[in-house]
Amino acid sequence: MKTLHRKRLGLAADPWAGFHLDTADAARTALLVEAAAEARLFVSVLGARGSGKTHAVRRALRRVPRVRVVEPLRLRRECLHIGDIEHAIVRELAPNDRPRRSGEARSVQVRRLLGQSAQTSRIVLVIDDAHVLHHATLRALKRLRELAWLGVSPLLGIVLVGQADRAEVVAEVGLRSDRLWLGGLLPEDAAAALERALNRRSGRKTVAPDAIVALAASPRARNWLDLAALVDDCLAEAAARGEDRITRAAALSVLHPDRRPAPDIEGPVSDDEAVADVLASLNAGERREAVA
Repeated sequence: MKTLHRKRLGLAADPWAGFHLDTADAARTALLVEAAAEARLFVSVLGARGSGKTHAVRRALRRVPRVRVVEPLRLRRECLHIGDIEHAIVRELAPNDRPRRSGEARSVQVRRLLGQSAQTSRIVLVIDDAHVLHHATLRALKRLRELAWLGVSPLLGIVLVGQADRAEVVAEVGLRSDRLWLGGLLPEDAAAALERALNRRSGRKTVAPDAIVALAASPRARNWLDLAALVDDCLAEAAARGEDRITRAAALSVLHPDRRPAPDIEGPVSDDEAVADVLASLNAGERREAVA
């Protein structure tokens, strides 16, 4: 249903696809990744789920001149071992070569390819979801950096990308690597993202300005995945209200679903009104006695 709600208000099926915002986290990631490529460092980029770690790393690598990125493709990262990484290095640096079947021969082949390529290129090994790597794979990565060719070592930079809440797994390489912890989106980042990704891309005010202020201040807007989910909830609320944009009322209804208007409470009676009521009752009593 979220795609239908997006299309109803003139948004793309995925308005966040390819979207980039120059946040403080993105700038810090770019500096660290560039340093890893140029100085062949061992670095770790850690952050919460949906904080934009992988996007920031890959975008930063595209800006590095003469870089050759090696990224293993094995989908089950917890099963990724050094043999897979060696195959990925051979595939990237020498597509026409076949990885040697013997582990020793393959390591010699990898050292030669890294040494020859490092003379003209900046080689960076990138491993996403590094927080699920086996400890034996992490130890092998340390040995990989110790390989030397013609007196040059290390021969490549390594960038590990992982979730901050499981960073203890990456602690095994902590003393040998620089670590960057991403802080997430600031309220001004979330506001800029809502304006640019939704309003400017659609060419209309999909989100009212006062709704942007309310959404950007929410704790649910501190990372990209949660921000996108929050917007989808607001789009569904706007559809239920029959509105053609996300208003502040719709945003507050999503942010505070248990919110209810305060009940009407009868205000306190003023002193003058109380005196008037007493006099009226006394006068009524005197009239009844006179009649009697």
